[in-house]
Amino acid sequence: MLSREEVVAWVAIRYGPRHAEKRASDGGFAFWVDTQPDDYHDGHPNAMTYGNGPCVIVKRTGDVWHLASNPDSLPIYGARSAKELARTMRAAGMNPNIPDETIGGTLADLPDPAARKVDHHAHLVRWLSSNGWQEDAYRIDDRVFAFVVVPTPEISGNGPIFVVKRTAGVWYLGSSPAVHAAAYGARGEAEFYAALLSVVPQADPRQPHDRIPQSYENPF
Repeated sequence: MLSREEVVAWVAIRYGPRHAEKRASDGGFAFWVDTQPDDYHDGHPNAMTYGNGPCVIVKRTGDVWHLASNPDSLPIYGARSAKELARTMRAAGMNPNIPDETIGGTLADLPDPAARKVDHHAHLVRWLSSNGWQEDAYRIDDRVFAFVVVPTPEISGNGPIFVVKRTAGVWYLGSSPAVHAAAYGARGEAEFYAALLSVVPQADPRQPHDRIPQSYENPF
């Protein structure tokens, strides 16, 4: 069963963090997500886009449908149960058995933030050592939701490495100033993913560049 917090985290990644709370509304059996651009939510009605309707996310399954705003789709917006949603979808020519996507283990089932997978320097240092890093070649900054491995100036062209604590996901940011600015501006995990997508659209929050194992023998 999806919670509002899990849906808001998904919304922040998909549509950006600024209006994530405002976008998601509780419809009982499902959450409805407004997909209008940030400028529209900032109070600029001319920024409204046409053709895209809301997303509906069924709490019990995490199934997501991206709805249109054409007349055939409008009755779907009034659904008050999963059964009614399925009926109105069929009437609009949609298949209620085939969602556009499902919020599953990627976000909805993430462990509580307290159960972080990489929560201390020693774990990270062992991983760095196993990959040939010498301790005088970097420093580690703690940004609450992630550790940031910053190479020393001699190898600064490699760029920083963000290690998300909760997922043990490793993100190599390279040398792009735009990517650095976006990542360092993030105040939490969801904002980090949203910031990354804003400058690297092909990035997938579910597919980090690497992942730190929970336990291993240090080969060095």
